[in-house]
Amino acid sequence: MNAKPILSLALGSLFIAIGCSKTEQQQLPVATEPPKVEPQPAVPQPKLLAQPGHIPGKWEAETPQNFPPMEKALQRTVPGNLVYGLYTWAGEYLNHRDDIKKVGWPSIRIAGPFHDDVMTALAEDEMTTMVTVGNWLLDPAHGADRADYASDQALIVDYTKKIDGFISNYGPNGTFLQAHPELPQRPIVDVELWNEPNFQYMIPRDQRPWQEQEAEKEALYAKLLPAIYTATKQKHPDANIIGFATGGMSGGDLRFIQHAHELNPAVASSYDVLSTHPYVRPAAPEASAVHSWGSYSIARSLDTIRNTLDKYGRGDTPIWYTEIGWPILEEDGGHFSTTKPRECVPPLFQAAYVCRTYALALRLNVERVHIMYVTDADHFNAGFFDKDTKAWRPAAKAVQTMIAAMPNPKLTGSFSDGADGYYAYTYLADGQAGAGAENQIIMAWNLTGPKTVRFDGLPEKVAITDMLGTQQTLPTTNGTLALEIGPYPVYIKPAL
Repeated sequence: MNAKPILSLALGSLFIAIGCSKTEQQQLPVATEPPKVEPQPAVPQPKLLAQPGHIPGKWEAETPQNFPPMEKALQRTVPGNLVYGLYTWAGEYLNHRDDIKKVGWPSIRIAGPFHDDVMTALAEDEMTTMVTVGNWLLDPAHGADRADYASDQALIVDYTKKIDGFISNYGPNGTFLQAHPELPQRPIVDVELWNEPNFQYMIPRDQRPWQEQEAEKEALYAKLLPAIYTATKQKHPDANIIGFATGGMSGGDLRFIQHAHELNPAVASSYDVLSTHPYVRPAAPEASAVHSWGSYSIARSLDTIRNTLDKYGRGDTPIWYTEIGWPILEEDGGHFSTTKPRECVPPLFQAAYVCRTYALALRLNVERVHIMYVTDADHFNAGFFDKDTKAWRPAAKAVQTMIAAMPNPKLTGSFSDGADGYYAYTYLADGQAGAGAENQIIMAWNLTGPKTVRFDGLPEKVAITDMLGTQQTLPTTNGTLALEIGPYPVYIKPAL
């Protein structure tokens, strides 16, 4: 009598015997043990960038910080990607155009002689562009600064004509884009009036006491800004006028902004955006720059500016940082000889400070930041690319890493809001996408050096990316991770 059907599996092969006898069953192949495989050592993960123990320069930690309420920063509606900005001259934009796009900057401040080739490139690249239209740049042969005019009014009249000519050509409904319908229709909407009028660019320096010179500049600007704004908005209502553009080194912007408002009540209604240049070099963006006369910081200066604007009913005015940067030494690759070594930082710190400035701006509710420069210029070695070889400096790679990690960041909260120099913020990497796990990211750093911190509520595995883009995947323990952070920021997101 035949045996019952049998199903047999041997060495990964399927044998089916139906109606086989017992003898026939014994002739089937016999299963053997698979060969032993020695466990392979784990592939070592890339080593993250080591955190430095020494912080360069003379500075003080700001604790507690003069930050606006977190709730206000969380209500930000302006797209977060516009915080990633670069300051470049027109010719340098053309020379470094491909690298600028590779880094990913979406926002550009342009200065220098402006012409059709530059406008074409900016439109093709679909850049959000602000142009600084200083009088001397528009038509220097017919008047550069106050010294070239018989009176304040003569300067104001001429500058008004030049602004009108620029916007009529390149601005909203301008003749250039009308003549080039094949280009993306991206007119120059954002126009910044003059560069650092509180320094030597509007009224040249002379031998008088600085207080007297500063008062003259404030008085002229208090007349110039309302006149230019009124005339420009009447003819070009869609233009966005950025006022002040003050140099903020040593807190010089604070007096100028305050005094100009005090001198002429019309100033308060004569700008759509207020811009300033809050240099604190060599201090970190969150720290105080220390001088013999005292100290100042980005957050504290912003608080002072906001208080001034509050007095004139402009407390909610958008504020942009249209120039800031950190130079490196000539021996570290800077193009120019180093004349002020105490203001310089190593290249990796330059990279860290730039990225942390973008993050700080999101916390301060500052809508845009333009870092100076694309390459070294004006004897200032703060460029992202080598002036001679176009090689990328660490700062360029760090910004590329940050933009790739958080292309359109929206601040959602914090693990630490600067307590004892420790900063860790949570974001939606893309503020226009959903709140799923794949869109959650943390950016963390410590002002004063290496520090081990604890993160709770994380998934089983997280991806850690350092400032220059190296990534590790680490397990958490019940959602908890202990991680060493430091001055070079890191990004933490779910390992999907």
